[in-house]
Amino acid sequence: MRYQEGSTVDRESTLDHLYRIFYDDLGMCGCGLPGEAYNLVRDLLALAPLYEESRWRLAETLTGGGDVHHVVLSSLDRAGLLEHGSSLNGAWLTSKGAWCLTAMRLVEYDEMAEAGYPHDGGECTDVCWSVPLPAA
Repeated sequence: MRYQEGSTVDRESTLDHLYRIFYDDLGMCGCGLPGEAYNLVRDLLALAPLYEESRWRLAETLTGGGDVHHVVLSSLDRAGLLEHGSSLNGAWLTSKGAWCLTAMRLVEYDEMAEAGYPHDGGECTDVCWSVPLPAA
């Protein structure tokens, strides 16, 4: 983990929250190519906001476009990482999405093998997504 020395951010909490987002909110599976899926989510979040045509075109390239693009962006929206108005191609990050992007830039997928559920399995609140993370 690339935390800055002296950071007060709890590494275990970050891993646990990413675990919940990846496996519960996004409904991902640990078999197959989960590391690549993790990287795709990170890379798509990094493109938001998708207002500019060049950004959503790049997002289409990453997802393969068409129906797959729609399903993937809808999944990010349903997980609370993106929000959109009249078009998914105009989506922007929510506070949870911004937190997730920052955390995913600090944590490699393989590190989540150490994770479990945050809050002893209880629900997250908006406070979870406002905790400042160290700079990437």
